[in-house]
Amino acid sequence: MLTTTAGWMGEVEVVEVEFDPLAVSYEALLERAIAGDCAINIFTRSDEHQVLAAQSIGERAIRSEDAIRVVEDQKYYLGRTPLKYLPMTETQATRINANVKDAQRWLSPRQVRQLQDLKRNPRHLPVLIDVPLAPR
Repeated sequence: MLTTTAGWMGEVEVVEVEFDPLAVSYEALLERAIAGDCAINIFTRSDEHQVLAAQSIGERAIRSEDAIRVVEDQKYYLGRTPLKYLPMTETQATRINANVKDAQRWLSPRQVRQLQDLKRNPRHLPVLIDVPLAPR
């Protein structure tokens, strides 16, 4: 299980990540954040995570227990593109919101065709962000 929440700590935009350490290690998450250029600063919640983060990014690892101020619109970037009209899973929406420029990486071939159709024939459709997919 991996969930993310966008928010603010002081004047810094952050993403809080909750994860199951039996499914993915903190080290693996840290490596992915650094590789994806998402680790300008890392705010840690435990001494163990602080040590690991400091080994990877030095002084930019910051130990904090401060709560984040949660952003109301968790899919802000997704909602400003035609992608908001596509049915997608919560995981897809989260991944695409994090990097809308690389959206097609996370779409199925059917969703890619739907997006191409939307771009060719723009029309008013319901926004599908946070609408659960209907079972087939």
